[in-house]
Amino acid sequence: MGEGDSKMSRAVGIDLGTTLSSVAQVHEAGEPVVLPNAEGELRTPSIVFFGPENVLVGQDALREALVNPERAVFNVKRSMGDSKFHFAVDGENYTPESVSALILRKITQDAARHVGPIERAVITVPAYFDDARRKATEDAGAIAGLQVIDIINEPTAAALAYGFSGRGQDGVFIVYDLGGGTFDVTVIEKRGHELITLATDGDVQLGGKDWDERLVNELARRFCAEFKVDPRQDRSALAYLNLTAEEAKKALSRRQSTRVPVSYKGHWGNYEVTREEFESLTADLLAMTQLTTDLVLEEAGVTWSGVQRVVPTGGSTRMPAVMKLLEQMSGRPVELSVPVDDAVAMGAAIHAAIIEFHSQDRLTEYSAEVAAKLGRIHTSDVAAHALGLIIKDHQTLEYRNDVIIGKNSRLPASIAKNYQTAVDGQQSIVMQIVQGDAPHPEACITLGQFRVTGLPAGRPAGAPVKVTFSYDAKGRVHITALDVQTGQTMTTEMARSGGLDAQTVTDEARRLSLKSVE
Repeated sequence: MGEGDSKMSRAVGIDLGTTLSSVAQVHEAGEPVVLPNAEGELRTPSIVFFGPENVLVGQDALREALVNPERAVFNVKRSMGDSKFHFAVDGENYTPESVSALILRKITQDAARHVGPIERAVITVPAYFDDARRKATEDAGAIAGLQVIDIINEPTAAALAYGFSGRGQDGVFIVYDLGGGTFDVTVIEKRGHELITLATDGDVQLGGKDWDERLVNELARRFCAEFKVDPRQDRSALAYLNLTAEEAKKALSRRQSTRVPVSYKGHWGNYEVTREEFESLTADLLAMTQLTTDLVLEEAGVTWSGVQRVVPTGGSTRMPAVMKLLEQMSGRPVELSVPVDDAVAMGAAIHAAIIEFHSQDRLTEYSAEVAAKLGRIHTSDVAAHALGLIIKDHQTLEYRNDVIIGKNSRLPASIAKNYQTAVDGQQSIVMQIVQGDAPHPEACITLGQFRVTGLPAGRPAGAPVKVTFSYDAKGRVHITALDVQTGQTMTTEMARSGGLDAQTVTDEARRLSLKSVE
């Protein structure tokens, strides 16, 4: 479909990445295609620059950020769900949801040049994102003016890209997802047209940027030793150093050595870095991914002998040390039939097409062959985090985490528990909800307070209330309560410790819609 065609286009899949973002769509013939941006590139840097008159996103934002880094936001995905993060510029504040919404605006308006107006999208998240980060991602989509029809885990999306194309044979495989800012490893079993996640784990603060940072610090150390000044002390100099370190990392994926220029306060350094030196600087980061991979295999109840394939995704898996590690651990070649940079967006597009296939008003958009293919595929994920309730232990009198739904439980998951009022006439119950399986509350992720109100007055202590704790298919948390004596559903409220409320999302959408994004 060309620019100007008014026909409503199919939903898209969006890989909202820490360093790069992309949009894909399944075309009429049933193949997922990554859509280019206005610059003709398939991936857009996830960088936002706030100019005096407009907002720049992508490559233009990167160029401006090198000159005025204080007006730019990098790596905002790492701050998703963090209520303390605010970027202030020109008297306005921007949350991670708002910054992400601007990235979504840019990539979808660019993609719309090729496929027409984009209204609905599936957005990917790291499998290890908790409830707050998942909600923040959905809110970012809403602020950008999108109907977010689903959230899908990045490893599941990558698995779809392999399995849908017919490249994937049945069996157990590992998706090793090392992106620019996050890391996930997921064990998935393919049974015909069904993709079943067995276990997942990861780190939302580990990714390619950490490899870059090690190189930045090494180059700064050499520069300091030669010129007695530190380029990291200046934001513009540091921005250039980050850029050159990233380029050097990419060069070292192709060559055994490269030279990196560093300049600051009229001094010029030019330093040779070998692949061996770079791998030594970052060996512990790689070891962390290996440890996580081994743990996930153990949680899935699988040994390496039972793994049929290893599927890398995320641009950082291009590093030779990563490929070497995967082949050493698995004892087999790594699967590379789908580009590591595109697999997540392509899989999200497939998931969007599957959802639309099941929507009656969209059935005619695909051929009978493609429709049959879409109708057969089924995915099943697991809970990346345990869901728990903080209770007071009667023996130790200390507060602890009472796990309700275990980590890696099949989604959707729901468990009902019976509770009793503690005192006569009690009309409300307050619970502290957390994610995580650590026994100590401070080691868990606090979701917030769950309140049950409206219990009938006059009841004695011990009145029963049934509370149902649930994860939906997207990994979002839901809690309901039932008065056992009357069978009536109680009034409940989850006061989350962070995130945006519905009115704030609406207000932000209105505010940002007035800004020009390029």
